Amino acid sequence: MFLSKNLKHLRERNGKQTQENLANALGITRSAISSYEDGRAEPKLVVMNRIAQYFNITLDQLLNVELATLGDVDLQQQKEVKKYASAENLRILTITTDRENNENIELVPEKAAAGYTKGYADAEYLKDLPKYQLPFLPEGRTYRAFEIAGESMLPLLPESIVIGEYVANWNEVQEGQTCVVVAKNDGVVLKKVYNKITERGTFLLKSSNIAYQPYEVSADEVVEIWKFAAYISRDMPDDSVTSLQELKSAFSRLEDELQDIKMERRVRK
Repeated sequence: MFLSKNLKHLRERNGKQTQENLANALGITRSAISSYEDGRAEPKLVVMNRIAQYFNITLDQLLNVELATLGDVDLQQQKEVKKYASAENLRILTITTDRENNENIELVPEKAAAGYTKGYADAEYLKDLPKYQLPFLPEGRTYRAFEIAGESMLPLLPESIVIGEYVANWNEVQEGQTCVVVAKNDGVVLKKVYNKITERGTFLLKSSNIAYQPYEVSADEVVEIWKFAAYISRDMPDDSVTSLQELKSAFSRLEDELQDIKMERRVRK
């Protein structure tokens, strides 16, 4: 954590504020501020939250981001991305219902995927999509179905239909969880998702097929995330693909390391 370093940086950046003045503003003692900055003690959660609010940053930034490396503009942009990802800035999901007021599961066919990134919030667009009810899914959640193209997520075959459960707070997506990601420029894709918002303001998207390279998409380019709930296919998955699991895991770890190296080089440039 960068708590002690960040606290001292914020205090000195803010008009070279003294420990005494900051302590008075936060309602704690000067010796407490001194111990936090020296790393001799850690504040309680309520105090950490008070510090973050005082300096107009997020608690995550206070603890996990080396603020001395960021300018004011970068810091604000990162804060807005975090708010967007956690749905603090309201994102409206448009849905349709049947005659009994049950939520429909709209199907987005492959040929309609390109238009979905523009019409996902348009009730007129959604009403023309095929609609279904699937009783085997848990109730009280919102689902949408997407037809998958390509072979990037083997053993799921092209033309399989993936049913996704809507995720409002993207921070709840588990690392490596398979999700349908809807992005403004990249369209609708099924990928394993890794949250890199704190480090780079992005999501890292990986295919299960090692022939496809991972890539990053800016969090503010993403409009919807649907975590994998079920799939429907006319064909049986190919068992020979799953026998490569150990090799895929090794390549996955290597891809993570290479991706971090590339990003470090970009930052240095």
